[in-house]
Amino acid sequence: MIKRQTTINSIFKVSGIGLHSGREVTLEFLPRREFGIAFVYNGQLVPARYDMVGDTRLSTQISSAGVSVSTIEHLMAALYFSGITNCLIYIDGPEVPIMDGSAWEFYQGMWKAGVYEFPESGVYLKVLRNVEVNRDDAFVRIKPLNTLDITMSIDFRAPVGKQKKRVTDVENAFSIINSRTFGFLDELEAIKKVGLAKGASLDNAVGIGEDRIVNPQGLRYKKELVNHKILDLIGDFYTCGYRILGKVEANKTGHHLNNLLLRELFSDPLNYSIY
Repeated sequence: MIKRQTTINSIFKVSGIGLHSGREVTLEFLPRREFGIAFVYNGQLVPARYDMVGDTRLSTQISSAGVSVSTIEHLMAALYFSGITNCLIYIDGPEVPIMDGSAWEFYQGMWKAGVYEFPESGVYLKVLRNVEVNRDDAFVRIKPLNTLDITMSIDFRAPVGKQKKRVTDVENAFSIINSRTFGFLDELEAIKKVGLAKGASLDNAVGIGEDRIVNPQGLRYKKELVNHKILDLIGDFYTCGYRILGKVEANKTGHHLNNLLLRELFSDPLNYSIY
């Protein structure tokens, strides 16, 4: 387990296209002494915090002083898995690049950059009381536990259907890191009409046809799709600023409910402790 605050040991860059904007974007990662993850876009500091989250349509977007950065969830998950608590990320576009649709390439860059540890602690948030949010039959709940334990259920139309996955050793669940985002091909045009998914392709997403996965190489894992929902949840939860300890149960959740859970959690200081 991570014991202290950390940052990256050296500067590095990553470039790619935005999933929704279709724009080429470059990120530059810099070490940071101050606690937390933050982006810098158009000269404005945008903290990657749950209370900065606005738009959650098909991604997680943060905003500050009229400046927004979207699709941060895969990058946030990579920072979680890398054990990075403090980092400054300069971005030259409004959206984090999608890369291969997972967190893998971000994670590789962080691994190569290395980790520098500070003496300060205060990186874990331990859940002390049950917290739950729901909408219809979708929900996400968290209960007290000394580790992070996630059970995720999804339910989509054929050929996906119902899938369920439990991860008990989340910090070392590396099959989650390179599980890709996914979408139904017959919904793509409607999504593009509202200005989203302009950069989507089979190079950065799992395409789901009428009766099969259309990517030539198929899936990376049998449960890659539910794996990716866990990846999204980990990235969204890391916007709380801490590594959460608790037992998570989620059904048909998405970025909106993930963010609502954090807001509910922080609504009462008796719900958690920091160490």
